[in-house]
Amino acid sequence: MMMKSKTVLITGGTGLVGRALIPLLIHSGYNVRVLTRSKSNIDDTESFKWDIRNGSIDDGAIEGVDHIIHLAGENIGRGRWTKARKKDILQSRIRSARLLFDTVEKRNPELKSFTSASATGYYGALTTEYIFSETDPPAEDFPARVCVKWEETAGLFRSGGYRTTLVRTGIVLSKEGGILPKILPTVNICFSPLPGKGNHYLPWIHIEDLCGIYLKILDDNNIDGVYNAVAPGAANYRTFIKTLSSVKNKKVFMPSTPQLPWKIIFGEKASILLEGSRISAKKITDAGYDFRYPDLPAALENLFGKS
Repeated sequence: MMMKSKTVLITGGTGLVGRALIPLLIHSGYNVRVLTRSKSNIDDTESFKWDIRNGSIDDGAIEGVDHIIHLAGENIGRGRWTKARKKDILQSRIRSARLLFDTVEKRNPELKSFTSASATGYYGALTTEYIFSETDPPAEDFPARVCVKWEETAGLFRSGGYRTTLVRTGIVLSKEGGILPKILPTVNICFSPLPGKGNHYLPWIHIEDLCGIYLKILDDNNIDGVYNAVAPGAANYRTFIKTLSSVKNKKVFMPSTPQLPWKIIFGEKASILLEGSRISAKKITDAGYDFRYPDLPAALENLFGKS
């Protein structure tokens, strides 16, 4: 392990990505501070409280920080998208980034970089063979509008002269959370109904590669701007279930299901369950990131192994 010298402040450190990223940063020689709504007890980190609604951050949280990784935000996949829920999802991203910027300007203008999570939802819920890249315009559905506002607010840091990177993240593959713990029970009982025909794409990424991209961003001053965080190996939902079934040594019945029941049950949110596009990983690979798990079989075998 290298000598620790630089300090990273992470928001959303107790979430799925944060829990995996923090040990990697520590192992790579970074001092890690965690900004949470309540004091956390994450090993080998300093914990600071913040209150987004009241616009407060503990004294000392920002001072001396070299890099900020901003992962905090209400989970867009949790709950039905009521008017109140949609407001919470949007405001959690806008208010938090603005609070961080205002605090940095007051207390630590020497910050070296700001990295914010975003999502591939920027490109919209659309099933097509077109491969979206970072230069494509945003869609107009709710997830896309959230991403646009999210990225615009993070752009305050760029306007302030800080190196700013936006990570448009796909579906994260991890045994600890995300899509896999929801799908796995249906595979284990050998009956996994497909949303619609199952031909929509899942722009996925292994949790280790996502964390690796964040580390690459910290270590490489040439990485700046917007990057998709998805694996190069595209897969639609049907292929995803087939591959997972093979890894788990299960013969799974995968009937197509009508879209209407999904729309009745999930309302507007059904769009992200029934539609999905292909997303390019070329920009991050061109920047020098070498994926550990570029294709789906390798990713799922790493997580579950052959049963």
